[in-house]
Amino acid sequence: MKSFRITRRSLLAASATAVTLALAACATTGTGTSKTAWTIDRASSNLHFVSTKAGAPGVAGVSEVQTFKRYEGGMSAAGEIKMTIDLASIDSGIEIRDERMKTMLWNVKATPTATFTAKLGTDAMTKFDAARVNDFDVAGELSLAGQTKPVTAKLRTTRLDDNSLLVATRAPIVINSNDYGLRAGVEALREVVGLNFVSAAAPVDFTLVLNAQK
Repeated sequence: MKSFRITRRSLLAASATAVTLALAACATTGTGTSKTAWTIDRASSNLHFVSTKAGAPGVAGVSEVQTFKRYEGGMSAAGEIKMTIDLASIDSGIEIRDERMKTMLWNVKATPTATFTAKLGTDAMTKFDAARVNDFDVAGELSLAGQTKPVTAKLRTTRLDDNSLLVATRAPIVINSNDYGLRAGVEALREVVGLNFVSAAAPVDFTLVLNAQK
């Protein structure tokens, strides 16, 4: 795998996950049912991933928090979740690093997005009618760099009101670039900057606000 939110340097994910990173859930409506579609409110959401690097042997690694400026998605009334991240919107805080990640790591011209998809079961959806706060383990798939792999997200949903829902990770989602054929890209980034080490794995976390569709 957006009202949603989601981050990292030498890889991502995703996204997705990456994230990509994505992900959602459903809440009750004013009538006490869960038959509502939801979309990510990006202005109220955030999505991050963390990259780790080391400059020389024996030197402690440095971790950096990164994000994406553009992502979208949500959940249908049937519980189908989809979140799409625009990889070209990477924001690491350093412009030249952003460009290198877009070209050397993800090749955004060929694969411009990372997408997370999943589906909530009936039992999970009905929980929204019984409690304001719910915990879910959502099994889905993350598509990144032409590869699709299973991803499980530990989520907590909090109903803010009849028309908005907060979805957040209970634990980071760890995305490994090697799983998506990105090892060569990570190595290229390491070499161009002259680093001793760049982690292939990036933890992703997010806090997403979803709004009910009218």
